[in-house]
Amino acid sequence: MFLKSMGEEKEMFSKTAQMEVSLVVFILLVVGFFYIGITMLKIGNDILNPFEAKVGNMTTTAGRNVAVIHTSFISFWDWAIMMALLFNIILLFLSAFLIDTHPVFIVFYVIAGILIFIFAPMLLDTVNQLYATTGFDTIANTQMPMLNFVRTYFVYIILAIYFLSGIIIYGKVRMGSQSL
Repeated sequence: MFLKSMGEEKEMFSKTAQMEVSLVVFILLVVGFFYIGITMLKIGNDILNPFEAKVGNMTTTAGRNVAVIHTSFISFWDWAIMMALLFNIILLFLSAFLIDTHPVFIVFYVIAGILIFIFAPMLLDTVNQLYATTGFDTIANTQMPMLNFVRTYFVYIILAIYFLSGIIIYGKVRMGSQSL
């Protein structure tokens, strides 16, 4: 019977070089949040706009109350999506800090980053086409300002996240190479 030492077993279950996957998953989640945002905006506007008009014809107070519900519904989803994005960013940085990387995997991190910056604008282009074809481009500017900010500056946000996570990984590699 072949027995492994604790060190070999630990190496077998090592989580080395998972940062590329986390960044790709983050970008796919952001694009998914864009689709959720436009879906919630469409549902809210399609249901509550006609209802608000009909109830507003009966009494103005009821119309104003429905308008408050409509505004808070859209605002809630804008905040919920942004909080989910911030939570994902925090998890991404936390995973970058906790991963034990070998210096050779920084090359893979750079290659994955190049691929991300090639494909992320293409994903964003499909989101922008969806916004433009459904007519929600101008509506999203006024009703979901935070999601629109992320959509407008998507590449710069991804660049900043990639840069900061790269600094964290480089710091981990530098810390690991020093002997205590």
